[in-house]
Amino acid sequence: MTKSGRKPPSKKTLRELYLLSGNQCANPKCATVLINANGTLVAEVCHIRAESPGGPRFDNKLTEDERRSPKNLILLCSTCHTLIDAEPENYSVRRLTKWKKNRENRFSAVGDTLQQRYVEDVTDEADRTDLESPRTLAAYVKFLNDQNSSHTIDDDTPRDVRAYAERIRHLSGEDRELVRAIVEKTIALAGSREGDHGVRVHPDDLKTLTIGNRKLSDYRISKLSKTLERNDLGGLDYDGEPELYIFSPNIDLVWSELKNYLEDNGYTLRDLICEQKFSLLD
Repeated sequence: MTKSGRKPPSKKTLRELYLLSGNQCANPKCATVLINANGTLVAEVCHIRAESPGGPRFDNKLTEDERRSPKNLILLCSTCHTLIDAEPENYSVRRLTKWKKNRENRFSAVGDTLQQRYVEDVTDEADRTDLESPRTLAAYVKFLNDQNSSHTIDDDTPRDVRAYAERIRHLSGEDRELVRAIVEKTIALAGSREGDHGVRVHPDDLKTLTIGNRKLSDYRISKLSKTLERNDLGGLDYDGEPELYIFSPNIDLVWSELKNYLEDNGYTLRDLICEQKFSLLD
């Protein structure tokens, strides 16, 4: 698996975009709210000028920081995001910039009291997650040694795992639960689905999973894959048969061994992925 070089927008940038969105897709002809009454987030952060060469409306005059700046980003619903990137000839930089300006000007003109109430209502779920970062991985190393499992864990490995933990912390609680379920399902399927960098699984093999009372849909899998890709945690590979892939925290911390280690100590992958207790590895 080759990790994506994409970097997600900073928390400060995301906050600015949401505060000025009015909770509505920036397309003036679209009435889709970005967070509905049930709390479901349908917003997607879109680049006016593409982040990388070959993308829609790419401008090589921009620096990497300029491409990731609030000025080059716009909040749209997933449908409009797909449309503008599929038809860049119909959705120019000028047109998208006008959408953004009109939407943000309208909301920035709201009275101070109303805007302050909205600011106070906007919270970051990631800030409420008590991330317990690993320091040494000593307990996990002992487990591997006791199992006679070869590894190359060194003083740099905890730093890599902390970086991974920080990235997965910014997934929503629902997405972390889904990642956990997919990893466990893939381990149960066995075969050649697990490699050095994580797990791979065909979306059809995940159709036994349910969210609430509904089976996991292709749309939900696709939506998760985009989130994983943005956060350098995985994605969807269409080289031949489609495969969803989820990176493990490190080449020496493969999911199946992590699962065995945690269960030997009375824990589960939910404690690691969902509850963010990476200190259990110490």
